[in-house]
Amino acid sequence: MNPTLTPELDLFREELRGLLARPEVGAELAALADTPVEDRFPARTYRLLGEHQMLAPAWPRRYGGRDATSAHAAIVQEELSAHGIPDMPFINTITNAGALLLFVADAAQKARFLPSLAAGLATMVVLYTEAEAGSDLASLRTRAERAEDGWRLYGAKWYAVQVRRAGYAVVAARTSERGRAAAGITLFLVALDDPGVTVSLVESLYPDPFYEVLLDGVHVPSSDVLGPVDGGWFVLAAALAIERTGVDYIAKATSWLEIVARQVEALDDPVLSDRLASLQTQAAAGRVLAWRMVERQQQGDLNAEEAAMAKWFNSELCVKVARLALESGGPADDASVAMLREAPGLTLSAGGSEIMLGIIASSLGLGAAS
Repeated sequence: MNPTLTPELDLFREELRGLLARPEVGAELAALADTPVEDRFPARTYRLLGEHQMLAPAWPRRYGGRDATSAHAAIVQEELSAHGIPDMPFINTITNAGALLLFVADAAQKARFLPSLAAGLATMVVLYTEAEAGSDLASLRTRAERAEDGWRLYGAKWYAVQVRRAGYAVVAARTSERGRAAAGITLFLVALDDPGVTVSLVESLYPDPFYEVLLDGVHVPSSDVLGPVDGGWFVLAAALAIERTGVDYIAKATSWLEIVARQVEALDDPVLSDRLASLQTQAAAGRVLAWRMVERQQQGDLNAEEAAMAKWFNSELCVKVARLALESGGPADDASVAMLREAPGLTLSAGGSEIMLGIIASSLGLGAAS
């Protein structure tokens, strides 16, 4: 039994399920099934959750939340996955960008951005990754140069998702070449409708379209610098640990396992049944691990090493589930193919598996983290 799941949290889950069971939610999901992947944004559902302060429940009430806890936020993630609701806008906007703003933005920035995000009226993305840097943030080459009343940004970000829908992005750029590479990074809030921003599709197997975002002299006012100048690395190090609780990954793996279980049961293959049972056991362990990270987060005791373990275990579990889905469903099964296309990206997001293993190894004294 998970001690985090109190009666109050059970009531919250039931309230959320009641909202997601409404006919308008089902109608929107049915309509989205026939649209291109990049257009599968459940706008009405997100607005419904926002109206009930359930999209970002852990945020303060003045910003559209409930003054609740990270456990409430984890329940939202679990239920979105369980109900088949596209969760990439939620992960980008609430879990990633929004949580970062809540952590480091000044009062004016929070008041300007957070209420519309929590209401489901706006979306935001993060732009960290670059083609040559991959998961090595210290190697990024996007640069920010001082300009009148602010900065100008130059560079290219790759493998970004949900960009065409978002109004703003959190962009990591280099502001100094002095000292350690990690020490010269700054975060900026960039308007994606700026004429200096060019967004292009990047061909990939991932089901959600990837984009390249070119920044050609984009002007960012000083008021849109997020956190301390040259201090972005340290801000992100803390924020990424929050992204790595593993809740979103185990929620995905669990919803996929339900589909795979039906496929395996129909085949009546003892070998596949044994593998399914093994993965279900791993999923149970992965959920306990993820919820332990949620507890740590609530206690203010979430550390990078344990978060890396949760992220690595549960994202790699998604890959295992996807492989079993393909073997039990076959290459003609759309659900199985979609899982196989999405799974590798899960091991890369919020830091690749190799990075996670490096962090874990370093904590055990087995070598330095990459």
